[in-house]
Amino acid sequence: MNHYITLICCLGVVSLPLLRGQTVAPEKPDIAARRAWVVATTLPKDLPNPLPFMSGETLHQVRMHLRSVGQAVPVDKTGLVRAVQEETDADGNILYKNLSLSQIPEGVREALIVLVPNAEGSDGLRFRSKVIDLSKFKKGGCLYVNLVPTKLGITIGESKTVISPGGMEFINPLGNKESGVFPVAFFYEIPKEDGAEWKLMTSSKMAIYKSRREICIFYYNNEIENVDFRGIPFMTPEPRP
Repeated sequence: MNHYITLICCLGVVSLPLLRGQTVAPEKPDIAARRAWVVATTLPKDLPNPLPFMSGETLHQVRMHLRSVGQAVPVDKTGLVRAVQEETDADGNILYKNLSLSQIPEGVREALIVLVPNAEGSDGLRFRSKVIDLSKFKKGGCLYVNLVPTKLGITIGESKTVISPGGMEFINPLGNKESGVFPVAFFYEIPKEDGAEWKLMTSSKMAIYKSRREICIFYYNNEIENVDFRGIPFMTPEPRP
């Protein structure tokens, strides 16, 4: 009997360090797994590139490209991502002035932030932003985002769609095909007292592939003082479930 008691005590002593080394797994997934990509319709010449972004208390330098997306920014538990500009106060302290504020909604794990510069001389932030949940952006088609205060008309092949101001539409004309070439035309609405007039922006042919995603952003271009658009291939991994 004494032999068994001694054996049990020895096993308890040996296993004690192992028990102390164990940790309880978190009940929820790590919030750091959330991330956001950032694109800008244009980048003002007086701002640096890479452009600094704050997520929580961490500063990230993001290289901005006009026709592609760069490195993603981790999103912390607050969901707030800010473009910032470094400034120094009279005491030599470094401060960060907000250039944009983008709130990633709770539950959105992968997002695209679209920055549009405000007009020069306007008060407030340098950019207004649009946050897009990438779980709604599938492969094999085009996501059209309307950031202008007028309706847009999109035709791709036989498909015709009207997008309201601030809205967005995903269009995939492929069906079961792997690829295809389709006639594409963009229009914008000019409201008039006797009825709306639609003005053609551009028309062409577009190759669409099931293996890639495209995004087209319509915005007001202050340089040309008219509606403009920018197409961006979006080659990041598919959103995680």
